[in-house]
Amino acid sequence: MIGKILGNRYQVVEKIGDGGTAFVYKGMDNLLNRHVTVKVLRPEYVSDQDFVRRFRREAQAAAGLSHPNIVSIYDVGFEEGIHYIVMEYIEGQSLKELINDMGELPVRMAVEYAAQIGHALEKAHKHGIVHRDVKPHNILISEDGRVKVTDFGIAQAVTASTMTYNGAILGSVHYFSPEQASGGQTGEKSDIYSLGVVLYEMLTGQVPFSGESPVSIAVKHLQEPFPRPREVNPEIPEKVERIIRKAVEKDPENRFRSAKEISAELSNWLAGREESQAIMPVNDNEVDQTRRESRPKTKKKLKPIHWVAIIAGVLLLAGLIFGIAFLRNYLIVPDVTVPDVEGEPLTRAQQMLREAGLNYRVTEEGEPSLTVPAGHVLRQDPEPNRTVKQDREIILTLSAGPDLVEVDNVVGRMRREATLQLEASGFEVEVEERYSDEPPGRVISQDPSGGHRITRGSTVTIEVSIGGRPFELRDLRGLTLDDARNWLNLYDLEIGHVREEHNDDYAAGVVIGQHPDPGEEVQSGDRVDLTVSKGPDQVELEQHEIRINTDDIPLEEEVTVIIRDAYGERTEEYINDGEPIETFGWGSGEVEVRWQDNVETQSFP
Repeated sequence: MIGKILGNRYQVVEKIGDGGTAFVYKGMDNLLNRHVTVKVLRPEYVSDQDFVRRFRREAQAAAGLSHPNIVSIYDVGFEEGIHYIVMEYIEGQSLKELINDMGELPVRMAVEYAAQIGHALEKAHKHGIVHRDVKPHNILISEDGRVKVTDFGIAQAVTASTMTYNGAILGSVHYFSPEQASGGQTGEKSDIYSLGVVLYEMLTGQVPFSGESPVSIAVKHLQEPFPRPREVNPEIPEKVERIIRKAVEKDPENRFRSAKEISAELSNWLAGREESQAIMPVNDNEVDQTRRESRPKTKKKLKPIHWVAIIAGVLLLAGLIFGIAFLRNYLIVPDVTVPDVEGEPLTRAQQMLREAGLNYRVTEEGEPSLTVPAGHVLRQDPEPNRTVKQDREIILTLSAGPDLVEVDNVVGRMRREATLQLEASGFEVEVEERYSDEPPGRVISQDPSGGHRITRGSTVTIEVSIGGRPFELRDLRGLTLDDARNWLNLYDLEIGHVREEHNDDYAAGVVIGQHPDPGEEVQSGDRVDLTVSKGPDQVELEQHEIRINTDDIPLEEEVTVIIRDAYGERTEEYINDGEPIETFGWGSGEVEVRWQDNVETQSFP
């Protein structure tokens, strides 16, 4: 795979990990010149067409999640037998690696991470997506300390596929909710339980339950009281312990009502605010009583045959628990096929689901759509044609229709102001720069223009002036200050700092230096600094006679003589009569003689 280019765009650079369902590679997006993560589906799943279809569908749904604490999914593709997902590349490490390195995390760090995970789950649940595999391995910590939850689509696809075909318990059973462990219906509160387990592990450096097999660990999630975090790490504040214990209640109805609620409690603790009624203090006497009752009442040494009977009884009990859970769901309740209600009006969708023997729930908020009319079903979960148990609840997300927003007119505004205004209205902003007579930074055009109504999230392109086109600065030396000022004004250049200094070769008021230098590129609005002569420094200038030989100049030819001396530049015109031309100059300088296309220069004295 290394070096392979997928989708004519994503180049596989190096392998960075293996997952249960996919190989993980670091890649390069050659179009946008940025690093990406490429997850390639393992070969054993490729032949399972139903799984592949679910894998792509769930990944595409998760791609609609845009949140600072969720790894963004950029693309989903298939070519040459390879199914792949392209997602945001995070420089950093997984939370599991961090726990392995540090053991117990500082309390404030752990609670802050848990709050961010909660925000990510809140966003996903709001869009009808349940993760079902929340664990430190699927939580990345960027170099700036931001939490990024990953594998939403993959987790849901894997869970649905495995439970449909073979009932296998996949993922990490250490983080399973009791309803997951028993094969029951999972939902948003299953993610909350798993978040509680993750917070427990961050604060104690260990998982709450361990065992020799996944089955034994699952039994503990079902039967045993959840360990008190403060018994492992006494430094954990009592309020934080109460948050964990409420999140990991065996009965989902006793947990936090939503990821938003647990995030709020964690944020309250970080801010030092009082806890809400959502987490009432637990009566420690009741807990102690429960534990006392669970302790053995005798310490008599049991005979080996008694131990064999006890072990057999425990195994039989575990088998009965799983058997009853599966029999309840798969033998007593009949199977039905989920009808396809996507695109249907809500009333028609409700009728179809009732006729199929299914319940339904409509999410509180609809989602914008350009293709599905408002009030029609945009998405359903579980998806169409799935086999589920009768009376299963189908979650319906309705279309809110196109989310059209009027574009602000930002022409004439400065770049930063225009960008902030458009982003505040929900648009992406693309900036193009162009030479213009307008001041640099000013918006000179936009597309679409102000007043148009377009979909929220669309891109508005603004053209920003970078000033006039650059041109070469002429040599201003030898010009008077007034002449130099007039020329600069003509080309919309500003006079910057003017410095004066004595000069024996140029008269007072004549430009003798400049910055930028002659020939350098400037553009409208730039400043040009000048150095101006103050004339000789209190020294009397000597007049020198200048004699120009005309032997090589044709008779009656017009001759132009330019004298540059301490007082500046002057021009004299002559008609050659065969005699030498005589003139004079002050101080030192040069004489330029012109006739026809000929130019001769001589210096003096």
